[in-house]
Amino acid sequence: MRLILARHGNTFSAGEKVFWVGGNNDLPLVSGGITQAERAGHALENINLAAVYCAPLLRTKQFAEIALKTAGIDLPIEEDVRLKEIDYGHWCGQTDAEIVEQFGEGALKGWVESSVWPHDGGWSSDENTVQKEVESFVQELTDKFGHQSDDNILIVSSNGKLRYFLHLIVGEFNKRVLDHSFKVATGRICVLESADNNFKLHLWNADPESLKEFAAAK
Repeated sequence: MRLILARHGNTFSAGEKVFWVGGNNDLPLVSGGITQAERAGHALENINLAAVYCAPLLRTKQFAEIALKTAGIDLPIEEDVRLKEIDYGHWCGQTDAEIVEQFGEGALKGWVESSVWPHDGGWSSDENTVQKEVESFVQELTDKFGHQSDDNILIVSSNGKLRYFLHLIVGEFNKRVLDHSFKVATGRICVLESADNNFKLHLWNADPESLKEFAAAK
């Protein structure tokens, strides 16, 4: 079983005020985000998908729909609340500068650089809950498709939630926290493969075109 993780595309155009967008902010993709979804779709053209999942948010649904249409893949898109972005509480709607002014530079850098949850940001969840959501979602996929299967599953979510898929690989999350490489940029993809009850990482925060190279090498 292979998990193809994708972060949705851009929700801000060049020159627009960029602010924090959480699970309770339902923004659509802008034109650049649509282009990113099309790029992902082209990368999926020769991938045999068994299922497609996304968070119940407009930006993730649009990304999945556009990618599938571009790839010529006719599959239903299943929404799962466990893939929904983290609710960033009082940070939502704020720019980086505004967050620093209200909560301090350490709080912002802690999350952005080291994935440390802030204590006073009003976030509605916690790290343990988010990790368990990802684990339960993946366990259901494993029960349905099997560790040893050759099925490819597309999952469209957001940066805050996607990083917790790294916990599927022993030590990988902590390693990437140390070298600040856990972020998934908009429109980028990751590939994790399960076998023998373990996962291994093939791609992380990669250009969609890398998926073509990976598939060709299989």
